[in-house]
Amino acid sequence: MTEDLAIAGKYSKKQIGFLQGEDVESTKKVIIQTIFDMFQLESHLISDSYNGEKFGNGIYYRLIYKNTKNDKKQEIILVFEEKLLINTVGKIIGIKTNKVDNILVHATRYTARQFVERVKEQFLTEETYELHTENLLSYNQFYKIFKNENPHIKLLFDTGAGYFSYCMIAPHILEDNIGTPIEHENAMDEVKEYLKKKNSSNTKKKILVVDDSKTILQYIKELLSKNYDITTADSSIAAIRNITLNRPDLIILDYEMPVCDGKHMLEMIRSDQMLASIPVIFLTGKNDYESVKNVMALKPEGYLLKQLKPEDIKKSIDKFFDGKKIN
Repeated sequence: MTEDLAIAGKYSKKQIGFLQGEDVESTKKVIIQTIFDMFQLESHLISDSYNGEKFGNGIYYRLIYKNTKNDKKQEIILVFEEKLLINTVGKIIGIKTNKVDNILVHATRYTARQFVERVKEQFLTEETYELHTENLLSYNQFYKIFKNENPHIKLLFDTGAGYFSYCMIAPHILEDNIGTPIEHENAMDEVKEYLKKKNSSNTKKKILVVDDSKTILQYIKELLSKNYDITTADSSIAAIRNITLNRPDLIILDYEMPVCDGKHMLEMIRSDQMLASIPVIFLTGKNDYESVKNVMALKPEGYLLKQLKPEDIKKSIDKFFDGKKIN
């Protein structure tokens, strides 16, 4: 079986063709069929415009293919929710664990390469590419590539065993130097170091910051990211999607957003049984009595004024996670 060959590492760096104008619908169907063929999972597409959001604890794996005739490179990034790997690759190799370890990551690398080859074999083109290098990325590295390169295919699937994303970036001259190339000589050390960094970041409390101001989002992220795992959203729609894919421990929510303001978003969260227990702290620029009264009438866990000193905002978040009231 292909998956057996993949796990054993007996794969071929054969030439793979990439079609620049791939039809998203065709790619979606091929991926759904390939997931079923390799893992017997019935998948469905959640979005054909995945925006790089986190979904649970993830593994971010980048494959770079080089054109055999010029310097252009094709990037494919696969994102796996950890529980998907445990429930698929883990079961294939007989690992009985609820934790992603070195063996599982190596097995995932080999299986992922076979998966991509199966998908790309369905598309014919005159140009050919060979596997050039691979990287294991942190979420921040992945997101930087995602935003800078804007993949022309960015599909998000629910496999029933966990989320999976398939992102393809159109052929281009590769200029970034993100991630250490994994070679035969350094593979064991790179995977070990990757898991060490990843496991340390997984212990942080997750905070979703929602504000229509990118300046505020960046400010709060820089202020809190040393101690907390910060995700940002610039609209209520983006926020709901983030909450669904990667449930936070706290939401810091702008009260005065346009279109769908903080009040309406809190109402949406509280009306959903699965989300209702997520604590929310409002972020507001108004400190007059009437405004504060309106905010607190919605019964959030508290409110923060945007004009507070940075150290006071951080102290308030620390107090919240210590179980203390902030207002």
